[in-house]
Order: sequence, then structure tokens, then C-alpha cells
Amino acid sequence: MRSRITRHLWPVLGEPVPVRRQPDGAPAAERIAPETPPLELSGRDYAISLLRLAAEIEHGLMVQYLFAAYSLDPPTAPTARRPMVRRWQEAILGVAKEEMAHLVTVQNLLTALGGPLQFNREDFPHDTVLYASGFRLRPLSLSSLATYVVAESPEVWEGEQAERIKQQAAIEVGGTVNRVGRLYEELIAVVGNPALVPDSTFDAASSAFQASWDEWGRGYRRGERGRQLADDPDAPAVPELVIVTVDSRATAIAALEQVGEQGEGFGMPQDEDESHFERFLTIHEELEALSDDERQALVRDVATNPTTDLSGPDVGADPADTETTSPIANPAARLWAHLFNVRYRKLLVSLAHAFELAEDRTDPNSPGPRGSLIHRAFTEMYNLRSLAGLLVALPLDHAEPDGPRAGPPFQMPHTLMLPHDEDDRWRLHRDLLDASATLADRIGAVDGAGAARDYLAALAQADRIERDQVDALTAATARATAGAPTP
Repeated sequence: MRSRITRHLWPVLGEPVPVRRQPDGAPAAERIAPETPPLELSGRDYAISLLRLAAEIEHGLMVQYLFAAYSLDPPTAPTARRPMVRRWQEAILGVAKEEMAHLVTVQNLLTALGGPLQFNREDFPHDTVLYASGFRLRPLSLSSLATYVVAESPEVWEGEQAERIKQQAAIEVGGTVNRVGRLYEELIAVVGNPALVPDSTFDAASSAFQASWDEWGRGYRRGERGRQLADDPDAPAVPELVIVTVDSRATAIAALEQVGEQGEGFGMPQDEDESHFERFLTIHEELEALSDDERQALVRDVATNPTTDLSGPDVGADPADTETTSPIANPAARLWAHLFNVRYRKLLVSLAHAFELAEDRTDPNSPGPRGSLIHRAFTEMYNLRSLAGLLVALPLDHAEPDGPRAGPPFQMPHTLMLPHDEDDRWRLHRDLLDASATLADRIGAVDGAGAARDYLAALAQADRIERDQVDALTAATARATAGAPTP
């Protein structure tokens, strides 16, 4: 993990660090114990650094889970197994949606503390100290599930099953998989300490810029996690989004506790469907009960860490690391993957931009610019699912049409920094629409038949509407700047 972050994590890791080593390589007797906050950081700055790390981890978890869910193929599964596989897929997608809500709530915490937002992360594959399994885009398997179970596990999880799954996860990653809950425990301790984070640190006025449950919880009714969408016991359950507005220490602690309780394992859950840990554990148990042949029949042969970069492993990658990236060499698949990356960036830009605008309560019947951005964020989530569905069916390499499938790359853009000027922020949205249109034209010329052509036509129509809205917003900004009346 990047040393500029790692060197501030001693308190979280809770382990003394050797001052120096003996000439023979043995650990030194003298060791430095962790301090809170770490040297170089104030209490508030330390809380912000931990929150930014939490955001990066939540983002990484969300994308891993989405990729795993997309690797499942219910329609082609044996008939008797289809309801179960469909339930697995929807359960994992539900966890990913809840991770998205965690990511948004962490941005609320950062906003309340006056810290910079964090929607960024490293490209796959990469490791972190706190999430030692590293972030990998992998099709669903017993071993990948084991890493998810352990990462989301409660502090106290013991017994034969726990030890077996922990060992399975350790073999998968070549080391210990740490609990993500450790980070939230440290955050609660720091944010809850007035000596480290004074009451004056929390900006109540910033709540107008934060995400609210009423804005982002659309379609997910409070208190209904686990409710079935139909009478069918194998029907998918409704996720429950934890989105908490923060204006004080009490609401900050409540936000951290709710995120921890839902996913990262604060105490042993009592409800079987309550936590991410229990949901992943249930899927692991059911998958483990199947034969190897049955497991293989339920999961697509999707490449690990697919990428549009044809140059292969990153420069400076460890030669001993056999799990690097899988270049998408099939020309049609690569174009679709580029389009996926553009729409993924559109989602992240919409999220970040929404936090730059205050909630407009003057006209409840009009969403306004902020409401439009939130709507677009939801739209892009559905676009990503559609594009992923196409990519998991396309070959990775044109030379091996029956070989591994490409899969969605989830590559990060060159930057997620927004322009300072509001007009330029909207111009960025238009730039992304232009890039998407260029790619859609290229795809249409190469492989635009059937359902793909229909999808591209629908996407183009939706983008034309959005472009008109963006043009109207930039024109209104120009009139306001010039002092002309706005119609």
C-alpha cells in the first residue's frame, strides 16, 4: 500500500513498529508503540485521513462485489439451481448497493468535518494494509467468497467453520485477511473523543450539501432489509441503504455505528439476513455444498482483472505476482469496455458534483441541478449493469472466441477532480457525453446488431435529453454571469 497512507496507520493496526533491526536481520528490541493521533496529524486531520481510507475501501468492496455478481449466470444454470443462483446474484448486488450507501455516508462525514471528498481508489489489482486480501476483480468462487466473509466478519467469530474459512481466505491472498471493522472501531474512538475532535469541528450548516436518505434511498423503504419482493422464498430481498446526514458528534457516531453494524461486523449479528457477513456466509455454505462440476456450471469463465490496457502488467509490478491483469484483446469487447469506463466515470462525476451543490428546497416539484445529478447517478448504475451483462458474454481475446469472457474493467479515470467553476463542471458532463457518443458510433460500426443496437439507440436518446439539460444549465449560468434575466 502507498507509504504516504501506511505510515499514519499505526493506531489502527495496533502493533509496535521496530526502530531498527539488528545486523543479523533479527527484530530490534526497541520498538515504538502506536500513538493516537499519529505524529504529523491533528485529531481532526487523523479522522479525515481515516474517513478517506474508509471511502476508498468501501468503493473497492462495492466494485468487487458487483463484478462477482455479474459473473453469475442464472439463465444458463441447471433448472433446479436457477432460483438459488438468482438469489445469490441479487443478494450480492444488494450488498454492493449498500456499500454504495456506505460510500455516500462517508462523504457526509467528510463534509461535516470539512475534509475533501474521496471517490478515488487505485486500479485493480492492488493491496491495502487494512484489507490484506487486496482488491481483485474475480468471478465468484469459494476462495473469493472466503475473503469477503472474513473481511466483513465480526470481531468475535470462532469455531471450526471460522478457522476453515479464515485459512481458505489466507491461502487465496497469501496472507491474513483483516476485518474492515477495525477501521470503523478506530473511527468511532477518534470521532467520539472531544479532546481529538472538538464539538466545534462539526459543521451543521454543511448538511445542506450532504446526501440525504430522502434523496438517495429511492425505492428502498426503511426497515425492510430482507423483505422478499414476492411470495417466492427464493425471490431477492430488498437492500436497506444506510445514508445518514451528519451535523454533530452524535450523528457522526450514529453514522459510523450503522455502517459497521450493517456490513463490517460490530458484534455477532442476531438476524440471519442482517449483515453483509451473514449474507456472504450463507452463500459460501450453499456453494460449498455443491460439487466442483456444479460450481463451474453456475459461474461464467470471466477473466480476472480485465483491462483495456494492452501493455499487460503495470510497470514495476512484482514479477512473483502471477495475478496481474487480463488485457481485453478482442476489438469489439475492448470498445464496449471503454464505453463501460466512460459511464463509470460519469457515475463518479455525478456523485462528486452533487456534493458541490446545496439541496434546493424552494420547489419540491422540481429536482433542480442537484436532483438531476442524483437521478443521473442512478441511471448510470443501471447502465453499468447493462454494459456488464454484455461484457461478460464477449470473449476476452479474438484469437480465443470460446475462451474466457472479458468482463467489466472498472478502470479509474485520469482524474476525478472537478473544475473550480460551476459552468466548467457542467462542461465536463458534456465532455463525457461526447466521449460516450464517439464510442457508441465505433461500436455500432463494428458490432451493432440485435439487442446491442437497441441498447445503443436507447442510450443515445437518453444522452440527447441530458445534453439538452446540460446546455440549458450552462446557458443559464452564462446569462446570470452577464447580468441578463434568466427565463
